[in-house]
Amino acid sequence: MNDGGWAVHLPRPQRSSAVLVGTATQVTPSGLHPIPQAAAGVRALADALTGPAGHLDPDAVRLRVDPQTATDVLDLFPTAGGGRPDLCLFYYAGHGLLAEGDRLCLALPGSVDEPGRVARTSLPVQDVLAAMSQSAARHKVAVLDCCFAARAFDAPAAADVHLLTATTRTKKARYGEGAEYTGFTGALLELLRDGIPDGPEHLDLGTLHRRLAVTLPTSAERCPVPAQRAVGFSHDLALTRNPAHGTGRTREGLAARARFALRMRRLALQGAVVKPERLEQAVRLFAGIVADGVRELSPTDREVLTYRHAHGSVLGEAGDAPGAAALLDAVVADWESVAAPDDARLTAARASRAHWHHEGRAASTGPAGPPGEGPPGEGPPGEGPAAPSLHPSAPVGPQAR
Repeated sequence: MNDGGWAVHLPRPQRSSAVLVGTATQVTPSGLHPIPQAAAGVRALADALTGPAGHLDPDAVRLRVDPQTATDVLDLFPTAGGGRPDLCLFYYAGHGLLAEGDRLCLALPGSVDEPGRVARTSLPVQDVLAAMSQSAARHKVAVLDCCFAARAFDAPAAADVHLLTATTRTKKARYGEGAEYTGFTGALLELLRDGIPDGPEHLDLGTLHRRLAVTLPTSAERCPVPAQRAVGFSHDLALTRNPAHGTGRTREGLAARARFALRMRRLALQGAVVKPERLEQAVRLFAGIVADGVRELSPTDREVLTYRHAHGSVLGEAGDAPGAAALLDAVVADWESVAAPDDARLTAARASRAHWHHEGRAASTGPAGPPGEGPPGEGPPGEGPAAPSLHPSAPVGPQAR
């Protein structure tokens, strides 16, 4: 079951298959840059899908790094056998190229990114999806980690394929030089490895996408927001168990939840336009963290006090300055009962309390300042006193972690 009690679908290993492909190198006549991270990502994803938490049989997962021709990839898809398969999964990491008509093609080692040559030297995604459509599998899933990946939505054969893509139709995917994996695949692997402390027992595709839609654009590389299109209830399909399931109320689990809530806040505030729905989600996340922290630890536990501080500040950023001030009044009173007068976190909580009391008074006489914009001298624009560090051993500072 997922968080809301909705049943997930677990593919039967003996009736599921996966084709994982990465184009890491480029050879003449290609002028594309190599992406060595693609090879590492293919192998690591195979390990995640077939390891202790995975739901796939190693014998049913076929890997190919640097396929020389389109046929080398298409021949990897299993032929029809006895019984109806549960899952047909395809993953690709490498360059995404656009052929005539903006048709998405997946680069091979010799692909040439020139008009009239892309489709002939690459693997058109339509051909991959058409091969998947030949399968009688209940669920067909394609995960594309390449530039312009959501162009796959436009392919005629995509109608019955669940698509999870690293980026939209017009954005380029990211891969950092020297990084172990590409941005999207690295974030996906981290999620499968670390899990979600307050998440469901199994990591379904819908949960993965929602999580990646926050962690990717708030990463150091500022990766694009991933895209997803489900078919029926395909978003309920789970590829692995959640290794952190049931740890949401532990000290470590609360810290992980708080880091994610701060990333939700960062997503809400980054860019020229504030995203109020994301701020509201951050408020809900922190409210749950505080409730569990108070119940499992103590209202005056130093980490719980930091979560309470963050909850009050984000509530103010979401537009409720009086509510924020009231919460922070209680936070400061509890801090003062357990901390030295010059404690850095207590000082920061007092600054936040003063800020939201000021904003509350200003709201009664005129419009309040924009979210995250504190009084002069209390932090850089967009952060102000409202973003306490949530590293257990770190002093309060302006950087959300």
